[in-house]
Amino acid sequence: MNARWSNPVLLAAMVLLFIAGLFSGPAQLAWSEEWRALSGEGSPTAVTIMWQLRLPRLMTAVLSGASLGLAGLLMQTYFRNPLAGPSVLGVTSGATLGVALVALGGATLGWMPHALNMAPQVMGALLGSGAVMVLLGLVMGQFRSRTALLIFGLMVGYLAGALVTVLQAGAEAGALQAFVHWGMGSFSQGGWTPCAIVAVALVGAVFWVRRTASLLDMWTMGALTARTMGVDERKLSWGALGTAGVLAGLVTAWCGPIAFLGLATPHLVRAAGAPRRHAGLLWPVLLTGATLALFADGVVRWFGVPLNAVLSLVGAPVVLMLIIRRGRWSSSQAQGA
Repeated sequence: MNARWSNPVLLAAMVLLFIAGLFSGPAQLAWSEEWRALSGEGSPTAVTIMWQLRLPRLMTAVLSGASLGLAGLLMQTYFRNPLAGPSVLGVTSGATLGVALVALGGATLGWMPHALNMAPQVMGALLGSGAVMVLLGLVMGQFRSRTALLIFGLMVGYLAGALVTVLQAGAEAGALQAFVHWGMGSFSQGGWTPCAIVAVALVGAVFWVRRTASLLDMWTMGALTARTMGVDERKLSWGALGTAGVLAGLVTAWCGPIAFLGLATPHLVRAAGAPRRHAGLLWPVLLTGATLALFADGVVRWFGVPLNAVLSLVGAPVVLMLIIRRGRWSSSQAQGA
């Protein structure tokens, strides 16, 4: 993948999918009415559909896909594990537990959600993901290896999942149905406020990656090599894990636990021949994540399939191919030895 032409191609694909989503949907509107609605004219119904439903949903998909793709790249770089994704730290599980406590356990957050103009479930997700990030920050210095930190994050995820299961067992049917629906993932629950919040976080993450791209490249050579080259391991760890955790937590809060998008996007970019350096990977990852999210959302709107089902159909084959390729490579290495 030559970056000189790949980025324009990915951008064109993203724009085409965005336009297709903008001028299509369950509501039967004439093209002329949709165009007038974009300029604020036309019927109030058309203006509401375009500005309060379709545009926020598409922008949520773009920002969420780009954010999860970048979070996945950072996780795979930091842990040097191709199967690491944004959910590996337990942040997604923490957000899910926060939503479960509000939706299933009857937890109240007082005046906070209303004062911040947020739904209680969204506030619960933000608090849950934030609590896990604080916990990771407190224990990070206790681990001597990234593998131990990885296992800790997985165990936090299992613990949160167990608590969610307990809450589901005693929940009312209506609350349980709403929680299960949230767990399927959707870009339709966003709005202009969450779009702005995620956009600010994503811009900050992009600037951080651009500034530390050379350090991330050194990190892929091994922790010991990176330290001898002057990389501050603690500072890089806080930056990579914190950035990925914030992006994953914000997306999960409004869209639910989105499957496979963060895990599969970096692999698709690398499989297409993108540069190995992070400066060259950044924009292809952002554009590919956004394009995949728009494509999946289009399938959801046209066929009524849950979002996570669509993303799993795309992401699972990528992971399977990765495992097979790594298995063949390991076998050939063993035979050569």
